Order: sequence, then C-alpha cells, then structure tokens
Amino acid sequence: METQVQNRRKKADSLLIPHFENLADTDDALFKMIGKKIIFPTNLHPNIPGRDTVTEVLKKPGYKIITFADAAGCNICRLNFFGWKLLIAESKEWKNPVDFVFIIQPGNELSSILDFYDFYFPIFYDESASFIRKNQLSTDPQLQTFLVDPENKIVLAGYPVAHKILWNRYKKIIENPS
Repeated sequence: METQVQNRRKKADSLLIPHFENLADTDDALFKMIGKKIIFPTNLHPNIPGRDTVTEVLKKPGYKIITFADAAGCNICRLNFFGWKLLIAESKEWKNPVDFVFIIQPGNELSSILDFYDFYFPIFYDESASFIRKNQLSTDPQLQTFLVDPENKIVLAGYPVAHKILWNRYKKIIENPS
C-alpha cells in the first residue's frame, strides 16, 4: 500500500515538464508545492491599469492560474504580458472558466510596460512580498506560475506561456476536473 507521500511524489513526477534547467532541484521544489493550499494575504492591492479596480477574484471559487514575480531586474519582462494575453483569450473558449491572478512586487517601470502591452487584466501589488513569504514558494522562475483548484490547492506548476505542452496540461485539468 502506497503512502500519501509516495502518491504525491508520483503525481509531482508525472507533472514535471522536461524544460527545467535543473531537474533535481525543480523536481524537489515541485513535489513540495503540489497539494499546498495557497493563502492570499489581505494586503494585496488590486489594480487594472486605467480603471477603478474592485475585484473579488481571490475569493471567487474555481480554478485560478497564479503567477507572481518581483519587479527587480527583468522579472517583469520575463512575464511576457503579450503571451499571457493570447492564453487568456484562448481560455475564454473553454467550457470551464479559469481566472488569472498576477501578483507583482511593484516597480517604477511596471505601469509603462502594462500600457505598452495593453494589458488590462487585474494585477495584485504585493509591496511587502507577503504572498511569497506566507506561502513559502519557490524562487525558481519556472515554478512561479501554478494552477490552483477550487480549494486553492496547487495541482500543477510551471510557466505555460512559452511551453505549449504545459499549457495543454493546464487546459486538460481545468476542462476535465476529477
């Protein structure tokens, strides 16, 4: 009889996409993430560029794709807002809805980047990095995007914008919940 830990390890191994640079470290980090319940700190400040913002997406039941980054260096550029716009548009055609949550530590260049890409989706500013700290998340950029189920538990992790196979796994889980 397999233990719960062995089952989680098998599931984590089956969800690992072979595009990560250091598979051993990523495999271990992924294993620790799968099944973890995400907590949304109350100090996240929502914003939709160019609009008054009131959103309840963090409290809304259902699947969510969450991505987070700090504003240092090229992490904001790494987010590829144009790519996200394409994926969000594609997800609108799915039978089951999914919400997208972007959590970012604010930086001076962020608003001009969002304007440049016409990115008018909710961004949650985390000025104190409380989201990362509260959830003890990986610093590996490939694991800073993940899918949570309606109970806010991580079921899949990885950056799907540049990886079609991974995006298809996100879609499969959302379209066919078990």
